[in-house]
Amino acid sequence: MTASSIQSTQFRRAAWGVWIALTLVVCIVAVTGKERSVTPSYRSAVGNWFAGYPIYNMAGSDFIYFPQAALVFAPWGLLPVPVGEVLWRETILGILAAGVYRFTRLASADDRWFLINTFASAGTAAGCARNGQSTLIVTGLMLLAVVDLHDRRWWRATLLLSLAFAFKPIAIVLILLVAAIYLQMLWRLTIGLLIVAVLPFLTQSPDYVISQFQACYENSHTAFQVGISGHWAQLFGMLKVVGLEVPSSAQQFIRITVAGATLMICWIAVRRLSPARGLFFLYAFATSYLMLFNSRTEGSTYAMIGPVYGLLLAEAWLGQHSQMRTTGYLLAVIGTVFNFDLALLVVKRPDEIWLCPFICIVVTIDLIRRLIREISYVQVTPRTMELSSTASKLNSG
Repeated sequence: MTASSIQSTQFRRAAWGVWIALTLVVCIVAVTGKERSVTPSYRSAVGNWFAGYPIYNMAGSDFIYFPQAALVFAPWGLLPVPVGEVLWRETILGILAAGVYRFTRLASADDRWFLINTFASAGTAAGCARNGQSTLIVTGLMLLAVVDLHDRRWWRATLLLSLAFAFKPIAIVLILLVAAIYLQMLWRLTIGLLIVAVLPFLTQSPDYVISQFQACYENSHTAFQVGISGHWAQLFGMLKVVGLEVPSSAQQFIRITVAGATLMICWIAVRRLSPARGLFFLYAFATSYLMLFNSRTEGSTYAMIGPVYGLLLAEAWLGQHSQMRTTGYLLAVIGTVFNFDLALLVVKRPDEIWLCPFICIVVTIDLIRRLIREISYVQVTPRTMELSSTASKLNSG
């Protein structure tokens, strides 16, 4: 074993050590019950589902997901509370860590990249992990699915994305982009989502399931209105902080317009760049859209884009050796991790939600600029090589 491989192994072990340490801390916090947790809402939905009681409070709060979310959480929700709390956090952090590891490997086999991305991803995920939010398992499943798309493992990617959607409907952004860009995935994802839709009917009576789907629709509408009117860490919430109130109709128009632009950008990235690089941009733009335009984005939700920030930081530090870019992405990670505390230095509650979307906007603009540059390089390089070859032939002639 060479010295470089030994060093790489040490970096990899250090990264896994960070994930293990974070898991131990959040499990201790969960058992002591000293931190706010969302798992009681999940657990209540599981119990009410199998008892045949309503799972929604119709106020747009607590359990606001599809009925399938109660079913996929059941393996943890039916356990005794302390055991379920610990195993749930071990699961969501384990799947997230595996996703970050494989996602980072698409960019580099140098385990220093994995260590850097671990600090960024674990840091941005800490709040979600303490609260037990399923956002982390959704993020991990999406990252693993992106890697499977690269490896052309279509059915496994379908399984992972469908399962992510069952946990939380926010996975639909990446699912729609993948279905539109990869024709091999369109019919597979259709089958996967149909299975997810049918799943509740296998566990309860049809009348009860239909009633809960109706309640889900009404409760989701209320939750969306709460998202529009409240203070949330997304684009329109940030604009509200500076006194710009965007009407709900205009918000919807902007969401649809930017969704179309996001699809176009991701299509170009996947078609023009290498498979690994195209998929990096696909995940990056999917999550940035979700962070900025989901009506109920929280500061902790930015854990989903944490692996993007971490990979950009590793690339700037180790790949490009750019001090300015390294500093910029390091500040993006720090700002996202400590977003509420830093924002409160400038504003008062409840306006402290502005920092995460502001950072996300800056990073997204940089990603667009970088994508344009990389596509231009890919187009120019083959042409340059062709001209050089032609010149060589003329000179030899």
